[in-house]
Amino acid sequence: MSTAVTPPGTDTSGRTGRTGRPSGELVMAVLLAALGVYLLIDAGAIAIPGSSNTVGPRFFPYAVGALTLVTGVGLAFRVLRGDRGPADDSEDVDPDAPTDWRAVAVIAVAFGAHALLINVIGWPLAVALMFAAVSWALGAVGVVRPFLIGLALGCVAWIVFVKALNVALPGGTVLEFLTGWF
Repeated sequence: MSTAVTPPGTDTSGRTGRTGRPSGELVMAVLLAALGVYLLIDAGAIAIPGSSNTVGPRFFPYAVGALTLVTGVGLAFRVLRGDRGPADDSEDVDPDAPTDWRAVAVIAVAFGAHALLINVIGWPLAVALMFAAVSWALGAVGVVRPFLIGLALGCVAWIVFVKALNVALPGGTVLEFLTGWF
């Protein structure tokens, strides 16, 4: 009859858990708490109009900042108490695979071009071009379908923001003409 000794850090399924200092998790908790403090301080700078007699424009930023701060402090407390996040063995990622710098460069150029083209050709068309370029960089076959999907999503987002929420986004001459009757 043999008795098996379970090594520390091993769960009942036989997988070895993470051991050592939780520095990454603690850094994340501190950064989250710092973001909460920043949000609370920045929310105080929001101007309140004189006509505000109920929930003002500071309420939601204060609520998000407080929730972020409480989450960061709670996470730091749990990490210092010894709780650890689950290991990432279920990820379908090859840690030994090299970085595809061509894809990174295409995506960076697509985002930069998007920022430069918004005012020139309008939001929907700039989004469509960026969506097609990023899709192609990430392995999509062809660019026509991603371009059309990006164009449809860009038009819907533009209509919602400009017509429903009254947020100024340049639509380009054609789209602004077509939606002028809204």
